[in-house]
Amino acid sequence: MLLKIQTQNVPAVAEHRLVVNMSFAILNPDDLLDDSVFKEDAFLESVEKFDFSQYKDKLVLIRGCTSSIIPPWAYMLLTGKLTTVAKTIRFGNEHDNIVVYRNKK
Repeated sequence: MLLKIQTQNVPAVAEHRLVVNMSFAILNPDDLLDDSVFKEDAFLESVEKFDFSQYKDKLVLIRGCTSSIIPPWAYMLLTGKLTTVAKTIRFGNEHDNIVVYRNKK
């Protein structure tokens, strides 16, 4: 399954209070659901078929505000899959997010 990567420039405040633009590749878990309803087997199958290489060396934001109820382990699974390719992984939304993984390379 190949989804189009959605990117968005988001102003972020650096430590010295300068405004910087960050461009995220957004992974929305809703895109991996079956008819906007979380079904474990269908979700796991979608994740296995998903091409995570499209996020190679990108700043990835896993959108936490979804229209469906998604269990925490599903976000952890997506994060685990992305750690092999992404430069950084953040969780939340474009304006309020936290870094959950940073590639040390």
